[in-house]
Amino acid sequence: MALTTRVMRMQSQSQSQGVRCRTCTTMSSSTQRSRHLKKKNELNSSLALLASLVITVTPAAAHAVSIFEGTYADPKHPGCARAIASNGVVSGTDGTPGCENGEPQRPWNLSGKIFEDEKKIFIDFSPKGGPKDLTGEWVGDGVRFPDGNVWKKL
Repeated sequence: MALTTRVMRMQSQSQSQGVRCRTCTTMSSSTQRSRHLKKKNELNSSLALLASLVITVTPAAAHAVSIFEGTYADPKHPGCARAIASNGVVSGTDGTPGCENGEPQRPWNLSGKIFEDEKKIFIDFSPKGGPKDLTGEWVGDGVRFPDGNVWKKL
């Protein structure tokens, strides 16, 4: 967004200077001034195009935020980290059984696929000995899994 603002400011300044720009006033012949103004107008057109491209290429969805993105509390593993990234990567730690009393923790990362329209995430728990496509469903304040466990969003 800052780039868009800078490009638009440059364009505005360039247009507002009109014939009063330093280069124009120091030129001796009208032919030189005419060529210079033509180049200046081409530059203004290029800046306008660049500004529109920057606005077009940087929509709000450039970094889509998922309802699933965030950190969670897992009641089956109290105190252990749980996080879901907007790209579907699920990470966390496991203790025995939790992570609240100084238990040794084992970090892990799993791949997942988010389906925003259906408010579902499919997570491959096979690296941890679980199912390959475990379905999690968004329930307003967290993710509910088929076994009834709900990771509450923090």
